[in-house]
Amino acid sequence: MAFNLLGDIVANDGESWADSDVKPAMVIGWLAKQDGDVEININSNGGDVSAGLAIANAIRAYDKGKVICNVLGIAASMASVVACAGDELRMGEGTFLMVHNPFTVTMGTADDLRKDAETLDKMRDAILGFYQSKSSKTADEIKAAMDAETWMTRDEARAFGFAVSDYAGEFKAAAAFTRRSFDAAPEAARAFLDFHAEKPAEPKDEKPADNWEARFKGLSQKFSAAQSAHSDALAAKDVEIKNLKGKIDALETENDNLKSQLEHSAKDLAAAKDHASELAVKLKESDDALLESKKDLAQTRDSLKAAEDKAAHLESTRDMLTAGVLTPPSVDNSYAAKMKAAKTAEEREALRAAKKAGKIK
Repeated sequence: MAFNLLGDIVANDGESWADSDVKPAMVIGWLAKQDGDVEININSNGGDVSAGLAIANAIRAYDKGKVICNVLGIAASMASVVACAGDELRMGEGTFLMVHNPFTVTMGTADDLRKDAETLDKMRDAILGFYQSKSSKTADEIKAAMDAETWMTRDEARAFGFAVSDYAGEFKAAAAFTRRSFDAAPEAARAFLDFHAEKPAEPKDEKPADNWEARFKGLSQKFSAAQSAHSDALAAKDVEIKNLKGKIDALETENDNLKSQLEHSAKDLAAAKDHASELAVKLKESDDALLESKKDLAQTRDSLKAAEDKAAHLESTRDMLTAGVLTPPSVDNSYAAKMKAAKTAEEREALRAAKKAGKIK
């Protein structure tokens, strides 16, 4: 028995645009009814990451027999993950296996974008596990191939290290309806995608507006345009974030400089306070010295006043003596007067000797 996965992988009916779209419930329900070895034929450009992982894990969980995944045309993106989930991977002549990183369309704050980026990294790691189960390459080598959106023919897949068997069944390449495009798709792979398909001829009895393929192609183009516009918006946001980061770095640098200046100012202020304290002590000492000087000056003034008064008195006495108003007192040259006037013991001893000699009466 075989299950045909020949359209986009979608999560639910709300995301389904075409009858060929495949939901996890379809594969899981089909596997539940099987018994023994089964095959899954794949010609899909991928689709929803979560839905693709659900299908891949359901294939891995199948324990009633072997699961053989046949790549009939293209197993791109999440379809390549499904192809690697089986016990055996087969690729037909001229078929392609494409690996790349998951992507999303998102909007919101910088925190929202960072959270979505972290989620995409986790999804990439989950996808990487399925590729590693079928490849001999290291995780870093496979990541590099995913980063580059790598398209591989059957021979190239083998050369890359994928365990690939030949699929000999018949399959005619035909353009497949797609809602996404791949920038790195080789020219040979475009036969399976709707890159350059000409507009199909409209039935004579059908109005152009009823051509569902044309309508969906128009929606695909609008989606691609919206995706491109969103990518441009993300790039602009990235530039804005980088500019804001630059401003934040500049503000942090300025803040550090201000902190350094504040620390220097605090040190200068402390030194100024210490200097002011020293000056206050010196000022107190100067005030005390000035007060003592004022006291000395007052005493000097008093002494000078007394001397001036005494000089005035002597001058007045001199004038009166000169005028004859006063008579100078007689000089007492007696022994008793001289002994009384003597100031030292030597003077008194000399006076005694002079009296004994009869020189003084």
